[in-house]
Formats: sequence, C-alpha cells, structure tokens
Amino acid sequence: SGIVDVLESHMYDVSITLDGGADGKWALALMDVDKEDTIDQHKTSVRPTTILSGVFWIISMFSLIGGNWDYLKYVALLSVAFGLPPIAMKALRTLRRFHFDVNCMMLFAVLGALPLQEYTESAAVCFLFSISEALESRATARARNALSAIVCLRPEHANVINPYTKAIVVLPASVVAVGSLVSVRTGDKVPCDGVVIEGKSHVDESTLTGESRPISKTKGSKVSGGTINTGSTQLVIKTTATSESSAVSRLIRLVEEAQSNRSETEKMVDTFAKMYTPFVILAALCMCTIPWAFGREVGIFWSKNALVTIVIACPCALIISTPVTYVAGLTAAAPRGVIVKRGE
Repeated sequence: SGIVDVLESHMYDVSITLDGGADGKWALALMDVDKEDTIDQHKTSVRPTTILSGVFWIISMFSLIGGNWDYLKYVALLSVAFGLPPIAMKALRTLRRFHFDVNCMMLFAVLGALPLQEYTESAAVCFLFSISEALESRATARARNALSAIVCLRPEHANVINPYTKAIVVLPASVVAVGSLVSVRTGDKVPCDGVVIEGKSHVDESTLTGESRPISKTKGSKVSGGTINTGSTQLVIKTTATSESSAVSRLIRLVEEAQSNRSETEKMVDTFAKMYTPFVILAALCMCTIPWAFGREVGIFWSKNALVTIVIACPCALIISTPVTYVAGLTAAAPRGVIVKRGE
C-alpha cells in the first residue's frame, strides 16, 4: 500500500492485481527446504590386532600344563606385540601432557611383567584391556543406533495458514515463526509446540511421554511438536515455540548430550589413576635405585620386587570392568526407551 500511495501522489493510476505479500507464496523460493534427516548407523568391529592378540594369548595358556608345553609361553610375546601398541600410543600421548591415566597404568603393568618372564600374564592384560575397549565401542554403537531413531520424530513440513487469504501454504517446519497458525490434519505431525485454537481431536504423545493412549485435545489444550494427530478432525494450532525449541528438539539435544558424556565411575577411575600411578612409579623407582647402595644382591632382590609392585599395584580388574559394565547397562536400557545420562 505504501508503493501505491507514492505512485498515486505522482498522478499515476495504480491498482493492485496480485498482492504477493498477502498470500506469502513469493517467499517460498527464498526458503531452503530441509533435506530429509538421515540417521547415521554406527558400525564397529574388533581390530584384527586384538583378535590376533587373543589367539596368541589362548595358545600361550597351554604352557601352564608344563612339561613339553612350557615353550608355548613365548607365544605370549606375540600377543603382547599385537595388543600393546594401541595402549602404548594412548599412554605416550597422555605422558606428553604430564598426566597419568588408565592406559599408563596398563602399560606399566605389561612392561613390569615382561622382565619377570610372566609373559602369559602380560598377554592377558593386553588382550583383556583391548577387548574391553572393543566391547565398549560396540555396545555404545548399539545404544546410539537405538537412540538415533528419535531424530525421526522431528517434523519436516508444516501446513501454515495464511493470515490474509486463509490458504494453506506448505513450509519447512524450521521456518515456522512463533504465533503462526498451523493446520494439523489427521495423520500429520505437530510441527511446533503450540496451543489448539480450533478443532477437537486425539493426539498420540507416546513418542515423547510413553503414554500409549491418544490424548484428547480441544480448544486451549497444549500440544508438543513431534506428536501425531490420530483423530478424525483437523486441529488448528497457534505456535508458541519454533521447531528448534520444541519438546522433540530438546529431547534430541538431551540424547546427544547423554552420548557425549562419560559416566561418573569412568571419570573417578581416571582421577584415581592420575594420583595413584605417580605414587606407584615413584615407589618402584626408589626400590630399583636406593637398595643398590647396599650391595649387588640386595639391589637385584629389590629391583625384582619393584617390578612385582608395578604389576600387582595396577587395578586391572577395576579398569577393565568399568567401561564394560557401563555400556552393558546402556545397551540394555536403550531398546526399552530409557535414556541414561552420564551413566548415573
């Protein structure tokens, strides 16, 4: 109308044939339609080196029979050669930052057992720690795949009612503004959180609340984005939030946050290792050096005890069991629709 007034003020005869601003269709070409959400399926597999480490460790276990089988203990060195490098690389990266973690403890335990000729025990530590990490990755991937289906709850399009012409314009749900009027027909998803201003129907909220029965919605009822109109009549909704601020979007963000955080138990083990490992290494270093001042035999005796201390002081059972226990519970809960945040 402002343009018409200006032209008429200059003595032009002007009439409006089609008002693009009234029907809103002129803006469709400027809007990027969101592509269909794709769900990344996480796939994991056990490293070939871990498998070889386990095979050689099992073979070396036959050396415990004794007699002619004793030579098989040297096969454990092959198990260590395949299983130790990934642990050693992680430990070295940590040591470069002047920190200690569980990888450092496992590395010191293996290196301490080798001079004692406890090859089978060294192989067991390498393989069990490696397989525990592989199991953690596999179980976490399964949990993520089960939870990633939640992304499908996000609506893709919205039937927006033009406030001037009352015509329905199909827009991407991500561009629907707060205060827009949206038509939700039978079988359609509610694009954004809002309030019903017209119509009476039933809405399936099981994807968000777990309620198996559809909930009756009438004028003034609140509805959440991602729920489905399962009734026989249309609902007209006035949006109170954008698609990114809807309940389903918040749920997706919670899932992503839960997946990215480590459990408190895992953090506790790492914190324990940072304080405990330097103390053990310092004690072993003192045992390897000071006794030599009292003679060669005394030095050899205490050096061996220092290596034994490094091996027995490493809480391998706690380190190996923590991630396996955590992800086993996460995997068991995911198919039942339970989201575990930070392993708590």
